Amino acid sequence: MSSSEVPAPGFSGLVLVADPEDAVAAEVRDFVVESGHEAVVLDVFDAAQMFTVTVDGGDAVVEPTLPMMLRLPSPPLRRISFDAEFHLSECLAHLWAVTALTTAPVINRPSPGGLGTRVSASAVLTELRAGLTGGSCEVFSSRPPAPDRPAEGEGTQWWVQDLATWRTHPWPEVSDGSGPYRARWSDPDPLFETVVVLGDRAWPCSAVELDALCLEKRSTDVAARLGLELAAVVWRIAPDLTRARPVMVEPFPDVEQLRMVWLGLGPQLLKVFFP
Repeated sequence: MSSSEVPAPGFSGLVLVADPEDAVAAEVRDFVVESGHEAVVLDVFDAAQMFTVTVDGGDAVVEPTLPMMLRLPSPPLRRISFDAEFHLSECLAHLWAVTALTTAPVINRPSPGGLGTRVSASAVLTELRAGLTGGSCEVFSSRPPAPDRPAEGEGTQWWVQDLATWRTHPWPEVSDGSGPYRARWSDPDPLFETVVVLGDRAWPCSAVELDALCLEKRSTDVAARLGLELAAVVWRIAPDLTRARPVMVEPFPDVEQLRMVWLGLGPQLLKVFFP
């Protein structure tokens, strides 16, 4: 049985494709409704059934033409059943076509490569795709990898992350997870700033004066190169506040990150969804 909301007859508002318990989807829906527009949160299965793609010659038409935002949940780690997996794959394939071909605004519109993003679990690979070079080395291992001597400018603390739990510990502390692991040099007490990006607009999450680092412009450039419309770019700030380097790009920011910049982000979302 579906746990999605039920759109009203003649619905003409925003469709958020997400887990019905997704906090960001609920926050955006409530804000859109309070602003005088319609909005509904649908799971993958109900969203796929709401739209029709018609191909006539070289033209493709998606009906209805509605603004959308994708917050697709991760697939289950273990196969529930072949039929359930096939059903999910068919619905995702249809949504890929819908959101790629519709003329309506779509946040997190899929690229030709699929519903994923160019963001990788590898920070180095993400940096290369974003046009950045000169970061510290990165090691992946089935066991917590011991550090080698850091190169100049890489930092003096070896940080190890368990990719199963995403917990990060300074070496020689060891995670209680089972791995695999990712490790990289950084500062012992790093300073961070998060910048939320929507298109060509950006908002830092803190009130610290960092204008000289141009983080807003740099964050929109990073997001654009990675093909992201909405993202959160996390920057590592040098202790003397003179340098910054992105350490993580989150293609699906969490609700706490978005709430910190909501006064600027919320109205801009409305302009994107209802131009």
